[in-house]
Amino acid sequence: MKMQTRSGIFFAAALAMVVLMMTGCKKDKKDKKPKTIIPEVLDFRGPKEVTASGLEPLEYRVAYRSGSKYKFTPVGYGADIAVPDTAYPNVVMVTWHQSSVDTAAWLVCVETSVSGLTSDPDSLRIILKKFCPWSIDDFTGTWTGSETGDSDTSLVLSIVHDPADGDNVIRVKAVADTNSAGGVYSPPFMSRLFDAWGERFIPGQGNEGDVLLHLSLIDDKVLVENDYWGETLPGENHYWTGGKGTWCGCNDSLKISFELYWSTDFSKPNKTSTLRLRKKEVVK
Repeated sequence: MKMQTRSGIFFAAALAMVVLMMTGCKKDKKDKKPKTIIPEVLDFRGPKEVTASGLEPLEYRVAYRSGSKYKFTPVGYGADIAVPDTAYPNVVMVTWHQSSVDTAAWLVCVETSVSGLTSDPDSLRIILKKFCPWSIDDFTGTWTGSETGDSDTSLVLSIVHDPADGDNVIRVKAVADTNSAGGVYSPPFMSRLFDAWGERFIPGQGNEGDVLLHLSLIDDKVLVENDYWGETLPGENHYWTGGKGTWCGCNDSLKISFELYWSTDFSKPNKTSTLRLRKKEVVK
């Protein structure tokens, strides 16, 4: 009987100890304070080299934390900032003001958490390329310059705007230059190459040797689409154009990487050249 009594007492004490430990654990968990979340700007992204046109809103964003507020501030140069959707305050549209000189700025972001804590500022350094706005008519007139690559020569070109080509499209004119083989037009680009071949573009096919430049007037981009350039004689040869470039109203210039194709396989040009042009007469 004594052995049983001692065993019972020992068991009861052990059980009481376990219950006490379990109760203590529950109390610790209940009393533990929630961990304070320190805000931190993460994954800050957006274009870091832009044309300072004052015309093009550009998207910038940081990682979103529920309940947080975000303040974006331009430093070093002016910009207009808008939040397109208040449900996503971590995304803004930034329009950098127009600049006629190359410059730089910073876009700074600070996060304020739902508890009112403020993060350290984070920033992106933005390179702002100069931009002097031009209308489509500013491109028309006489241009001079050089062509290097598969066709090296000096250039004097005429550029016109025909509304039938499109609102933001200019046309670099081919030159009337009849030869004995029946062709009529010498192209404005690659003319040295076509001279060597003895070929001229004929009327009624494609762009008849003209080159169409598609312009973006809110930045400095130029596109030469894969247009059917036309047919040449002798030989009934067919050609297509391609390429891209930039324009600068601040120094009245065009730079174009031009591509010549003689099939519709546009994976690799057959001939290429680089054109650097300045407008001969600019009316300001």
